[in-house]
Amino acid sequence: MNSKEPHQHADPGVPRWTDTGGGEGPLWSFHVGDVEVFPIREVDYFPVPTDFFPQLESETWTEGAFYTREPFTRDGRIVLNQEAHLLKAGDRLILVDAGGGNGKPRNGGVFDRADRPFLEQFARAGVSVDDVDTVVFTHLHVDHVGFATSSDGAGGWVPTFPNARYLVVREEFDWWTGPEGAVALRRTGDYIADSILPLRDAGVLDLVEADHVLSPEVHLVPAFGHTPGNVYLVVESAGRRALFAGDMLHHGVQLERPEWSIRYCVVPGDSADQRRRLLERAADSGDLLVPAHFPFPAAGYVHRAERGFTYTFIEV
Repeated sequence: MNSKEPHQHADPGVPRWTDTGGGEGPLWSFHVGDVEVFPIREVDYFPVPTDFFPQLESETWTEGAFYTREPFTRDGRIVLNQEAHLLKAGDRLILVDAGGGNGKPRNGGVFDRADRPFLEQFARAGVSVDDVDTVVFTHLHVDHVGFATSSDGAGGWVPTFPNARYLVVREEFDWWTGPEGAVALRRTGDYIADSILPLRDAGVLDLVEADHVLSPEVHLVPAFGHTPGNVYLVVESAGRRALFAGDMLHHGVQLERPEWSIRYCVVPGDSADQRRRLLERAADSGDLLVPAHFPFPAAGYVHRAERGFTYTFIEV
């Protein structure tokens, strides 16, 4: 594994935003062929393992496994990096997911009335929010939609990216705006109301099929399970390919144990099946895997192991 360790924090229980470049100069990026990828980082946070993995109430991790130490784990907590991705693909500028947002009321936790320099990073990538032409949601959980809208200063919410179309899979939108989704929203607060419905009301939300093609380099792949319309993105250019996995993996333990779905998966069995398929695809093809929550730099390569899979991070 890459020996690089994440930035240190004084208190592992306190979420803090981590700037990968000191707040000055160009934003760090990597390439998938001719497509440039900018990780847009929001916050690192450190839950206790049982918050995410109910399996640990009756099972244990493999002693000494790679995911039991840094960068995946620190001081008995798991390390989660909250990250979106900005894609420069030809003349297109596509944002993959939209973070937790600022100033939005949630039922406690990391994203309640946050104030973090997420949008400020776009200038360091050499673009502005006006340049984004597409925002695509892998799914509609609270930590993937928040910066899609911003306060209008009068108690309402308007699209943050004024020239963008916002894409969500039809099944995903229908579930979260239906009765089952309404029940699920009680845990966090109704973020659909402040982050998704204003897009519909503004006429900029497009409901798409789960295999939608965004551009010659970018398309969606259906992977329902984590949520009822969950997808991942494939970016393919100049003979290179990357799989933007969203929440199909959260932590390294799921490499060894793909059957472990997190507590917040809507259909855990389907989520586990899709995760294994994704890992097998990545391992067998050599495609780059880009999860949304692995420790920075998040992106890496999957390898088959005696039990499950292992991971090698790309170099920064």
